[in-house]
Amino acid sequence: MLTDTHAHLYYPDILDSLPEILRRAEEAGIGRVIVPAVNLETSLKILDLSKEYEQIYCALGLHPCDVSKSNPNEINEIEKLLSHKKVVAVGETGLDYYWDTSNIEQQKDLFRKQIRIASKLKLPVIVHTRDSTDDAITLMKEEYEQYPVRAHFHCFSGTLAQLSECLSIPDSHISFCGNITYKKSLLDEVISAAPIDRLLSETDSPFLPPMPYRGKKNEPSFMIKTLEKISNVKGIPESELLNVVSKNAEKFFAL
Repeated sequence: MLTDTHAHLYYPDILDSLPEILRRAEEAGIGRVIVPAVNLETSLKILDLSKEYEQIYCALGLHPCDVSKSNPNEINEIEKLLSHKKVVAVGETGLDYYWDTSNIEQQKDLFRKQIRIASKLKLPVIVHTRDSTDDAITLMKEEYEQYPVRAHFHCFSGTLAQLSECLSIPDSHISFCGNITYKKSLLDEVISAAPIDRLLSETDSPFLPPMPYRGKKNEPSFMIKTLEKISNVKGIPESELLNVVSKNAEKFFAL
């Protein structure tokens, strides 16, 4: 059974067709979907969805793009929700230098806080690294010394050197999104070098749909196209890759 480890299925237009989206996922062999929150509001919404749909699991946290909009107590309120049985990770947290660089220190503070919460609760942490890969890896390494935690670097788009640095963190895993199927993608060399025992599968729905679905809203069932691309680049049977990433997710998130 495959797991889409990162799909934002809480947007209103998605909720309208969520049963059909989950049915298509199941038909494609994807029996579990981890939905990451970006703030307290979405954390509460995702918890409700996980109670309604057996396939849905939760990652609760504060996204770096929501740091400036959050109140100081929000992360404490999110922490109180992490004991729910369907919560499998803290996140989505990390750093984002694409949208806003005026609050980098605030982003780092909240990232550290969520790493420490995850370490205390023995949950993995889902890491966002848009235009911030070096800083995110450095911060993770600094924190790991005292607060060891399993890190999922989602939607990885770094260099070979960054891949090596990322995987030097014990128990860290990465995943690729549908953008690796685009003609202008420059990630084949990185995909080839990524060890399959450190790979997870994801879509980042509704964003970054793989070819031939570009221009549509992404959804978990489309993940198969991304995995096809990875198996082709790595020159391994698709069935072998699917089996490995399935087991990786089960172990990493204790599913």
